Amino acid sequence: MLRSDEKNRIKEVFYDLSCLERRICLASSAAKSLEVECSEVRKRVKIVSKMIETLLCFIDSAQVPLYLRPIYCIFSDVRETLKGALDIVSNCGTKTLLNRIFTACSNLNQFHTLFHRLDASISDLEWLLTLYDPPNGATCPMSGRKSVKLAVWCCIATAQMGRKLEDRLHAADCLGLLASEKDEYKEIIFEEGGVPPLQKLLKETTSGSLPLVANALCLLAYGNKTREFIVNEMISTIVDRLATRSPMTDRIQAADLVASIAEHNPELKECDSIREHGIWRLVTSLSPCRWQSEDDPSAKLQELQLKTSCSKALLILVRGSCRNCMALRETKGMLCLAKLVETEQGELQYNCLMIIQEMTSLAESDICFRHSWFKSTSPAANAVVEQLRRVIEEVDDTKLKILAIKARIFSAKHSWVISGLVTQLANADPQVATEAAIALHKFVCQENFVSFEHSKSIIKLRGQF
Repeated sequence: MLRSDEKNRIKEVFYDLSCLERRICLASSAAKSLEVECSEVRKRVKIVSKMIETLLCFIDSAQVPLYLRPIYCIFSDVRETLKGALDIVSNCGTKTLLNRIFTACSNLNQFHTLFHRLDASISDLEWLLTLYDPPNGATCPMSGRKSVKLAVWCCIATAQMGRKLEDRLHAADCLGLLASEKDEYKEIIFEEGGVPPLQKLLKETTSGSLPLVANALCLLAYGNKTREFIVNEMISTIVDRLATRSPMTDRIQAADLVASIAEHNPELKECDSIREHGIWRLVTSLSPCRWQSEDDPSAKLQELQLKTSCSKALLILVRGSCRNCMALRETKGMLCLAKLVETEQGELQYNCLMIIQEMTSLAESDICFRHSWFKSTSPAANAVVEQLRRVIEEVDDTKLKILAIKARIFSAKHSWVISGLVTQLANADPQVATEAAIALHKFVCQENFVSFEHSKSIIKLRGQF
């Protein structure tokens, strides 16, 4: 299946090669010296011409969008070989006896080189015929092929034109393996047009095969700042699967994939698609699914799996990234996290506390970030502080207590948190007591303009326990 402009270009190339073939045949018939060699050239050129005709028939009958890069490149080499053949054979038509003797001596070595080039062209065309032969479904064996470019062509062609999804996925995996070997191979894959078929395959593939294709794209994008479009296109496709209209299994797979990409490719986690769309989708997926039946246990379990996967992804995205933290705040994600800390248990609750702790850790070291985020007048900030206080005072899990205490976003006006922190100074776990002491220090440090009043409160409360 070719566009009209592609068909015209192929026909022009084919016409050019056909003209060369006819001229070579005429020149070999008119040869006055080295007639045997000229006849052998004509025989090989006829084989080349017949193979090109067969290939053109395959192209015309194609039912899928074709990957044409190998055709253009190999046809270009064949054209140069045929032009060389025409020059050599034409020199054998000299009429003067003396000229024929000298020409024969100089041309004999050229014929040996020409035969090798024609044989190489025939071999390349055989490979093309195998690749584009419809019964083969665009699968072509790579064994015995030492050229990396030929291997890349084969993989890209299968990824784009393969009839079976299994074959296309295998080709994508092979491209990923090649990309992981050398940066030079990444360049070849990129230059030979390997990215668009992978992006198309990412949109078509099932959720179970999503990581395989995404991994190949990540490997191609890694270390190439000018290729941000690869990442943005890939992330956009994955993030689209987080939409509420998608099946729950697809949404879970997409969230896990975002987490994996961010974890293994830290330089990609602040890309535009993740910051502008991915974080919003993840926060939205943490909200309750009101359309599901309360009496459906399997639906509840899937919803929990989705929220847990989304919380993992958000945790990795906000870790060490002020920009992603700001994006999370803009989605009203803080209120959502506070609600989940209040209502959930286990891994989901732990992940939400970890997200808060990561964000507050950044806020402690970035004054502008802290002032813009954790204002005492902010309903979201107060909701988070209230849940941290509740965990500190009411939850028995030491691991959760430590996380809540370490999330030190308590401002000078959050004096009602002091009581819970003072209580934890007597905790049997030394790590809990230590973290409580560090958190209390914020209330009594010299930078706090009401430190004197807070100090008196701590002393008074300490005397009561």
